[in-house]
Amino acid sequence: MTIPIPTSLKEMTNRITVGKREAVYFSQDKASGFYRVESGFIGLYQVAETGKESLLRLYGKGSYFGYRSLFTYQRYPATARAMEDSVISRVNVHSFEDLQHLSPSLTKALTTEVCQELGEAERRLVQFSAFNAKNRIIDAIQHFFAHYPHYPWTYREISEYSATDVTTVIRFCKLLKQSGVLCKHHRNPHPLDLSKLRSTHWMSKENVE
Repeated sequence: MTIPIPTSLKEMTNRITVGKREAVYFSQDKASGFYRVESGFIGLYQVAETGKESLLRLYGKGSYFGYRSLFTYQRYPATARAMEDSVISRVNVHSFEDLQHLSPSLTKALTTEVCQELGEAERRLVQFSAFNAKNRIIDAIQHFFAHYPHYPWTYREISEYSATDVTTVIRFCKLLKQSGVLCKHHRNPHPLDLSKLRSTHWMSKENVE
């Protein structure tokens, strides 16, 4: 979704620059409005009781995030962190009713976005239970490099997004490098051709887990 911030919200909007890996807000922080990405991109992380973060979702230029708390009146459920140096706009609206009054069109768009994100989350849950580790790794690599090809993705980030042990990710990516699907000369995973990831050979059940 790339809807600009409506004129009716401009007076309550301010721009913020966040550095790479800097948190916009933390899980369980009191909600203080919502955000739009102007440049760079933002990762949404779930934090376990052990303190370990897992990458859940990515928001690129033109995307809104942090708005679900408007609907639930709860604290932020996850941590939002800049994946690279980014510029974001913070919209200081604190209730669904206020947003609906100020901008019915954006309210409708964000409501639709919530439903779409729920559908995507359900799809990923099915994927985690029904697909093997290899397919989850492939899906993560495809998603990352289709949307953010210039970011230096790491094995750890692929591991987090695919809910797969990092050792398994490294081992399978080594096979992909040997096959010529990933570049042998990059330390981190870097696909030469995304279409090859879905080839019949790599969708077979060999070398899984």
